[in-house]
Amino acid sequence: MMRKIVVIFSCLCTLTLSPWVVRGQDPTLSQFYAAPLLISPAFAGVSQTSKVNFNHRNQWPNLAANYQFSALTADISVASINSGFGFIATTDKQFANLKTTTLGLQYAYHLTLAPESSVSFGMEGAYVSKGIDYSSLVFGDQVSSLVGGGSLGTSTDPILSQFKPNANYVDLSTGVLFNLKNTWLGVSAHHLNAPNKSLINGSDDILQTKYSVQIGTKILFEDSYYEQNSVSERNREKSISPVMHYKHQGTFDQMDLGAYLTLSPLVIGAWYRGIPLKNTNNTSSRESFVALLGYKQDNFSIGYSYDMTISNLGLPSGGAHELSIAYLFDLDMSIKKPFLKIKRNLSCPKF
Repeated sequence: MMRKIVVIFSCLCTLTLSPWVVRGQDPTLSQFYAAPLLISPAFAGVSQTSKVNFNHRNQWPNLAANYQFSALTADISVASINSGFGFIATTDKQFANLKTTTLGLQYAYHLTLAPESSVSFGMEGAYVSKGIDYSSLVFGDQVSSLVGGGSLGTSTDPILSQFKPNANYVDLSTGVLFNLKNTWLGVSAHHLNAPNKSLINGSDDILQTKYSVQIGTKILFEDSYYEQNSVSERNREKSISPVMHYKHQGTFDQMDLGAYLTLSPLVIGAWYRGIPLKNTNNTSSRESFVALLGYKQDNFSIGYSYDMTISNLGLPSGGAHELSIAYLFDLDMSIKKPFLKIKRNLSCPKF
């Protein structure tokens, strides 16, 4: 019982001090291309196809600070107006009593520059609700009653009045994605309006703008005789895709650097997360090594990845397990098809 009290008290202290000390960062997925709409709204409908993605991440399962994140995203293409529309729904859970839910809509405009190059501009508006379940917290007066031999009653601690049950706010984001044959470059910015996510009355906990850059290329082992992005081509793909995903938010930096090997229907991925040679406050910025095993056939794909923690938390934290499931619909929602339709193929991985 005392261990539970200590853990909960530690979590409460983290929340109490967060406006000044702890700046919570965005959820991080290892299989970031399995949830492209979370990277940038510019991905919505970009390949003139429609898709649905589900992702779940269980991070540090062996620690009291276990973090779980789930996302459901979907997008549709409307090629007749060079547009794509996206929907995102995410939820996460920290310390078993702090939860955040996000619902968002996206719009992207796609501009074809040449037969093998294009640019996509995207924007996103989301509604976020962050809340804490105070019934699972133990306050000082409740501990005193236990020590005196009494039962654990309802707290009357005045510190409780400083907290509010929920923080609700609007979150705005944007992104640009360039595609040249088998190479892509994306830049995105989230939390443009810097919303206040504090759970303490009268205080500010500003969610700082997050900037990210996505770069990658696909190197085919053999030329395809099939139409780009067709089912036949996807089922016979043999390639390697080096990728880099860099993020910056406030004083926080993170980079994923690695590659995907595709030997259809199998996909094997490996990458490093951290900033090489960078140390902050005498602490290394290395975070984890990630390994992925994926399967994709026809329009269906499923992937599992494991993060091996190499930071100070070490292997006892349990690392992170991640699952992704996706289905691609080879359809465009245009009511009237354009007379000249140039297929835009985005070669980024599916995991």
